[in-house]
Amino acid sequence: MCRAQPVALGAPNDDYMTVPPIAGTETVVWLNGRPIDRHAAALSVLDRGFTLADGVFETMRVARGVIIQLDAHLARLTSALARLRIPFPPHMEQTVADATRVLAERGDDAAVRLTVSRGIGAGVAPVANVEPTCVLTISPFPSNQAATYERGLVTVVASGRRNEFAATSGLKTLSYTDAVLTLADARAAGADDAIMLDTSGHVSEGVSSNLFIVSHGDVRTPPPTCGILPGITRATVMSLIAVQEGIVVPSDLAAADELFLTSSLRGIAPVRSVDGSAVGGSVPGPITQRLMAAYGRWIDDAVADYVRDE
Repeated sequence: MCRAQPVALGAPNDDYMTVPPIAGTETVVWLNGRPIDRHAAALSVLDRGFTLADGVFETMRVARGVIIQLDAHLARLTSALARLRIPFPPHMEQTVADATRVLAERGDDAAVRLTVSRGIGAGVAPVANVEPTCVLTISPFPSNQAATYERGLVTVVASGRRNEFAATSGLKTLSYTDAVLTLADARAAGADDAIMLDTSGHVSEGVSSNLFIVSHGDVRTPPPTCGILPGITRATVMSLIAVQEGIVVPSDLAAADELFLTSSLRGIAPVRSVDGSAVGGSVPGPITQRLMAAYGRWIDDAVADYVRDE
């Protein structure tokens, strides 16, 4: 559905500063295959997503009514469900189809979150023959990103570590307490985001984003062995420009010419400073700026491809 072919970066321009318009003000919700008023939606107090964070989720960007890289997000979620031995929700495909239709009718930008828990059950051990809980929400697209693209992110190196040896390493599970606390600490320190290390002291990723470093014209990103989530936008960036997967150490951050973080909703976000030290010269740097513009064109192509296929 969405093209992922290399795109010429071209010359820097102002396209990267374009911020999508906000979608409708109301969040639309489907619960186990049924559309439901968000104020009336209710989960069991015994749902394992609530009691144990036993589940997975995907957050997806919607551009002009099209879910960007829907197939890739669903593939990653399906793989995570299989790894956790959670059955595929019986209503999920229809729910996604219904949401896709609603988004196409609205034609605006939004954020979609698809959440699946193991379902209702007591105790830690998974219970057999339990139907998973599936929730899909359509929410307004974040409206506060212009400053991120223009001035860059202020970051700190987190004290907590990503555990690259954890059984859930590389999975987008509901267990996000580490991320919540790390971001809270970063905000308390006056930063926008945090950069996390793995247990070996190598740079891993942002709180909910992947990290790229530009040095002497070369672009590098930490490999999966550093406990990263294999990001969908990360993969797109690697299709747009030559990127090396390789170990990044904290001293590389201070010496970098450019740094940027990637995620589905944020896209490509330049980093202005790490632990109070400025990164490179201008922000965004020349390679980051050209890549942001190329990513914007890639989104345009993805929307056009989807419309043409329909």
